[in-house]
Amino acid sequence: MGGWTMRAPLYVAGLAAGAAFSVLFVGGATAYVVGAAIVATLVGSAGSWRFLLLLPAAALYTLLAVYGMPPLSFGGWERLVGQIRLDVWNAMGIMYANPIPYDPHPGLFVIILPIIVLLVSFATSATLYEGSPVVSVAVLGLTIGIMSTVSFEAGVGPFFAVFLPAAVALLLVTAREGTGLPAPGAVVAGLLVTGIVLTLPATPFAEAAIRPATMDWTRIGTGGTSRLAVEADVGDYLTTGRDAELLRVRSPEPLLWRGGTLDFFDGVRWSSTTEPGVDYGEEVAEGVATRTVVQRIEVLQAETDLLFGGYRMTDVSVPGAQQSTDASWSTGTPLTRGFSYRVRSQIPQPTAAQLEGAGSGYPDDVQEKFLQLPEDRPGVLPETAEKIRRDYDLADATPYEKARAIERYLIYDGGFTYNLDVDYNRADQAIEEFLGEGKEGFCTQFATSMALLARELDVPSRVVYGATTGEEDDNNEYVVTGYNMHTWVEIYFPGVGWYPFEPTPGSEIPSTMQANAPRPELPTARDEAVAQGPAQRERQQQEQSTPAESASSGSESFSTGESAIWAYAPYGLTLLLLFAAVPLTKRLLAARGGPEELYQDLTGRLRDALPPGRASLADSPALTPTERLLLLAGVVGVAVGPFREFARAYSESLYAQNPRADTARTYRKALGEYGTIPFWRRALAAINPASLLLRARHGMLAGRSWLGKRFGHRSSRPGGGRDEG
Repeated sequence: MGGWTMRAPLYVAGLAAGAAFSVLFVGGATAYVVGAAIVATLVGSAGSWRFLLLLPAAALYTLLAVYGMPPLSFGGWERLVGQIRLDVWNAMGIMYANPIPYDPHPGLFVIILPIIVLLVSFATSATLYEGSPVVSVAVLGLTIGIMSTVSFEAGVGPFFAVFLPAAVALLLVTAREGTGLPAPGAVVAGLLVTGIVLTLPATPFAEAAIRPATMDWTRIGTGGTSRLAVEADVGDYLTTGRDAELLRVRSPEPLLWRGGTLDFFDGVRWSSTTEPGVDYGEEVAEGVATRTVVQRIEVLQAETDLLFGGYRMTDVSVPGAQQSTDASWSTGTPLTRGFSYRVRSQIPQPTAAQLEGAGSGYPDDVQEKFLQLPEDRPGVLPETAEKIRRDYDLADATPYEKARAIERYLIYDGGFTYNLDVDYNRADQAIEEFLGEGKEGFCTQFATSMALLARELDVPSRVVYGATTGEEDDNNEYVVTGYNMHTWVEIYFPGVGWYPFEPTPGSEIPSTMQANAPRPELPTARDEAVAQGPAQRERQQQEQSTPAESASSGSESFSTGESAIWAYAPYGLTLLLLFAAVPLTKRLLAARGGPEELYQDLTGRLRDALPPGRASLADSPALTPTERLLLLAGVVGVAVGPFREFARAYSESLYAQNPRADTARTYRKALGEYGTIPFWRRALAAINPASLLLRARHGMLAGRSWLGKRFGHRSSRPGGGRDEG
């Protein structure tokens, strides 16, 4: 069971690992996950009852934490189960469509809280009842590592800083079996390791080699069919799904193909809160001229309940399609590959004079919905808005002049660069980094920034989700791929309606959509990279990689080669850590210094030094510990005397009432004899995981046997066939 010198660091490590799950949420989740970790430590410490209590405790805590006291009637339970099922279904959609962190949602807690209880209770039990603190540290450390990966390290540092000293203390305490206190040298070593690991992320090497994630766990592709949804992450289309052909559009005019709008920003992401039947201001006022454009859209490698077309769609050929208050259309049944439909659009054609003279007499509903800003928005947002107000002299400016000033600032004057490979990994920090020191991004960052800056300057705005025109592969026929998925901005003008703005460098609103009020010409870009858009950037990258240019510049080739070498640094570091993990695990398992651990270490060393196929000769359960050691020593080719002496001391420690033999001394003598093996054989044996895998297999068999007996029963013969190495 272990005293509090063991339990204290174990519990602290478990609570730190459980609390690390809070990085998955925007806020308000810390109490839930910490509570789950506390329940897990209690269950993991419940002795022979722990396995019986595990699942009921996880389910009961989740139920009480998320839904409160359970109902007392059968009908109440039926409704509760239906609600849980609906919440879990919605949570799966949230995890699919949105990057981490998530807004707190009951379904997400139903999924995550039981996972915390299972992981932390297993880690607690592993130390207290299975005598495996290394397993506990590995499980809890891996948990924090995964949280760090999926959340890109932001916010995990404090949890790891608590976990690491607790984990080192746990290993040091358990290494001194029977005394409860580690040796002074072990304390110094543990503190040194803790300091190195905590300061390593701040080093320049870590920034260069560790920070670029090998795998973005939040952007794993979903297969050959792309799901087009108004709240989906456009970055996924631009990266993992950029070559997928999504739509084919036949249209006499190249337009932006509008799918829907996003009007509410919670500080992390946009969402659509439009409600049918509610008037949020006129989409296109009666006095504004329009141009009719008819399009035919065919769905290719996509699945969508949105209808795409030019703004503003007034009629569609899909039976049962419904029009929302933002002039977007949707269907109750998703459209799949091969489905075609026709769209009639009335493209608004307001003049610059109409937009300039629109004024700011906004309806109350428009002000409430489209001037909304989160209370805890980063300070860089109002600071940037004030800078634009001051630099462009907007004190007495019209809303149209403010919108054009923001657009110009993001495209030209602000020094921003289009970059599809931008590393704004935390959604709740992207705007702060983008408008601050980052100044790189793609359409999502530019559109979000313009919409929020417009609201800061009291101009109603919304973000539009859709696609650029696409590639014309036939006369008036355009193929829209994942690379064309796009977001832009619409600004509201009283007496006019909504008008599009394009703040992404290198992208423009098609001339048909801004015929009478085009974007003013910008000065010649002082830096081509600033005005560089997606297509230009891709062409430049292709040109830079041509063999002719590579051959013409030796210095550039050297630089590229050097960068390529550093690009493999994370892989080399990962491989090195994997190799180091095997011998380190072996040393940690033997660190407790008990007879059983020393016996396992010696048999494991000898077994791993044998060539493949010969190690199994000592696996027979009929062999005694002495026979097994001597057999392995003889096959490896070392003197058997020291191993015979250790086997005698080990057997005495198992069966004698008052053992007098010194297993540690005989172990060191046997280890000295093992050192006579050539270094290369010992090095290969050190990284050979065969003995660890065998011990894990025996542990699983022992666990099955244990489940068939009363809880808490342990073998009285630790040197028997149960855990031979």
